[in-house]
Amino acid sequence: MKKRATVEEAERKNLVMDERLGPDPVPFGFQNDRWLELKSQMESGDEIWEFSSPEATWEHLAGRAGLSLVRKGKIVDSIVTTMS
Repeated sequence: MKKRATVEEAERKNLVMDERLGPDPVPFGFQNDRWLELKSQMESGDEIWEFSSPEATWEHLAGRAGLSLVRKGKIVDSIVTTMS
């Protein structure tokens, strides 16, 4: 895990502008439904953490980054926002 984030920070950092989505920026763009699903699972005390796979995975075109929903130290769900 890389860094803890609030829901608001995560949405602000992942705003997507695309005319197919309408005139306003949409959190997580075409993955907005997936993001809403992840958020709907949140319970009191849960955390959102940014993640990124190790540098070697990016060098071998297998890198992944995104956000995970963490509950009591265990990953409950994740959304991948970047892949190499």
